[in-house]
Amino acid sequence: MDDQDPTSVINMIKDLRSGTESYRKSIGASLRFSGASYIRTKFNESDDSVISPKRQKLNESDTSIINQTQSDSAPGSPWEWRRMKGEVISLKTRLTHQEATVQQLHNVRRQMEEIFEKEKGLLQVQVEQDAQTIQQLEVRLDVARRTIQDAREAQAIAEKEWSQIRNNLEKKIASLLTENAQLSENLKNASTKESSSPLQDTSESNELQLKLETMEAKATMLEGRMKDYLKVQQDYELQNVELQNMKIKLEKLESERALWEEGKMLVGRAARANDLEKELNVAKKTIAVLKESVREKLLLEEQMANMTKRLEHTEKVEQQVAVLEAKRSELALRLQEYETIGIIGGPTAVKRELNRLQQAEVDLRAEEGQLRSRLDAVLRESQNLSKNYENAKKLATDVTSSKEKLNKLVSRLQKKMILVTRERDSYRQQLDLYEKEMTVDGNNAMTERIPALERAIDGYRDLVNKLEADLQAVETGTKKNECNKLREEIEQLKGELEHRALKGDFNCNARVLHFTMNPSAIAEKQAEEKQAALLREVEELRAKVGSGNYGATTSSLQIQEIAELKQTHEIKIARLKEAFKASSQEYRQACYQLFGWRVDRTKEGYYKLSSQYAESPDDFLFFHVGEEGVDMLETVFSTNLSSLIEQYLQRQHSVPMFLNAVQSDLFSQQTVTNVVTSRKLTELLSRIKILREGNVEVENRVEPSHSGYPTGDVTSRPCSYVPRKGRPVCPRRAISIALFGEGTVTVIFISD
Repeated sequence: MDDQDPTSVINMIKDLRSGTESYRKSIGASLRFSGASYIRTKFNESDDSVISPKRQKLNESDTSIINQTQSDSAPGSPWEWRRMKGEVISLKTRLTHQEATVQQLHNVRRQMEEIFEKEKGLLQVQVEQDAQTIQQLEVRLDVARRTIQDAREAQAIAEKEWSQIRNNLEKKIASLLTENAQLSENLKNASTKESSSPLQDTSESNELQLKLETMEAKATMLEGRMKDYLKVQQDYELQNVELQNMKIKLEKLESERALWEEGKMLVGRAARANDLEKELNVAKKTIAVLKESVREKLLLEEQMANMTKRLEHTEKVEQQVAVLEAKRSELALRLQEYETIGIIGGPTAVKRELNRLQQAEVDLRAEEGQLRSRLDAVLRESQNLSKNYENAKKLATDVTSSKEKLNKLVSRLQKKMILVTRERDSYRQQLDLYEKEMTVDGNNAMTERIPALERAIDGYRDLVNKLEADLQAVETGTKKNECNKLREEIEQLKGELEHRALKGDFNCNARVLHFTMNPSAIAEKQAEEKQAALLREVEELRAKVGSGNYGATTSSLQIQEIAELKQTHEIKIARLKEAFKASSQEYRQACYQLFGWRVDRTKEGYYKLSSQYAESPDDFLFFHVGEEGVDMLETVFSTNLSSLIEQYLQRQHSVPMFLNAVQSDLFSQQTVTNVVTSRKLTELLSRIKILREGNVEVENRVEPSHSGYPTGDVTSRPCSYVPRKGRPVCPRRAISIALFGEGTVTVIFISD
């Protein structure tokens, strides 16, 4: 069986675990028995409480221990110890019994799992066998479909051949009929000629008579053939009808086979349903037993835990008693030591000494506090001084560093000044030399150097122009050649493309991709098939017109197509009707819930309006809607609305405002704002209880309230029945309780 099956053992165990966890949470942390509850005492188990042979002082911890030992309660009696041990032993035995039962139930669960696994294997084998049989039947069905398809193809081929033969024969018959008509005319002419000229030769008449006989024989033979072909056609149509009947029978047999298989599966499931129900009941019982056993086990475990805690507590108490006895002996030794010292007088003297020591300790602590405050003040002053010293030290270091930087800058500036002065002196010397040269032979040198420089400049200009011209010539020549080559190639390629386009050539390297399911090809194929079918129909109609069979029936294929079209149109119409019904019902329900009026059309132009807050179904309004306007007809309910009719219809001529006023009036009459208090509810429940104890018939119903607002009132009035809206009216006593909720009203009917 599958893990998702709700009766599986895994889900049972999960449910048990979840139940135990919720049970533990609901019970709480621990259970307390009816025995004596112990008060846990805290002891200081520090290193100071350990017994040492040295002499120790009596401090505050020892005094607190003495007080605690005096305040703690004494351990329980031996009878309680025996009772607790007996309870522990009984709980252990019960726990062993429960563990044995749980183990037995686990074994049962394992056996059930093995049985379920076996059944699962058998079901899987059966499913595989069913799948194999289904595959075999599908193969057979495919073979049958293929044979039907082959038969259809053969039928189509035979129909084509038959139509061709029929057309040929019809043509021959028409030609023979024309020949026969010509021969008859010739005979008439011949007879007239014979009557006019009796001397004509009789040989021609004999020949014509022979020809006529031969033609009549041919005509009779062709008529026989025509009858044979008509019989063949009738047989063919009968075979088509039989083929359709066989198809219908085959479909019926397939549907019957499917229904038989479904029935077989249902019978198998029904046969297994009783076994599964029995197994389910057994599993439920085992689950209940397991839950009870697990709960008992949990209770026993908690009881064991409590008992172990109590035992641990008692052991701790015993240890504490032993420690207290040791401390008592130690204190006795200390008392003896105090007595040997000279502190005599019992606990009063010890208390005095302790008070004196405590007072001295308090004084010392006060002095210590003063000294510590002084020390803190001195430390603060020293910290402030150290901070000031550090700040001064930082300032000194900053000043020294800035001084060193300034000294370095001064030395650098001095070096720069020395360099600048040296450069100034050298420039002055050069200027002096230039002035001397200029004054000596300035004019001669200038006149000699100017033409030489002009010549050099002209040479350089010529060289630059030559180089630029060579560069332009080289670049323009190469570029022009490349451009011309490319243009020639482009023109050649254009010519080749035009030539190929004119020839209808294409690129041999190009690849044309076609869809495997090309929509255009499918559409062309369908169009060709339709065209062929139409041509066949035209030929058949021409043949029928030629043969004179005007009242012939249509083919079986056309009848089938018409029937399918009719069926599809009927299905569409039914679906549209259903959709219209659903949408109109939804629209009416939405109008009723939104506006509070249910509109019913009784006949053409007459509408019945019933309010959501009406007290009875007889409270309704009747309107007539015509070309002249809206007219309200008189009803029993409308007679009570004379003031509203006068105000809204006669004065203001407003039907919507009239309907709104009626709705608000009904709503205000129905709603009650009193809340049911707990005291009223308890009184009402006590009354119902008294009536039930007095064998009074009580009927409970829950009906939705008229308005969406519950009344919250307790009413009692006579009523006969509960209509659809929960408004009781009649000779039985009814106590209706309206509770605040999601539009619910509880009505309790009590017979008189």
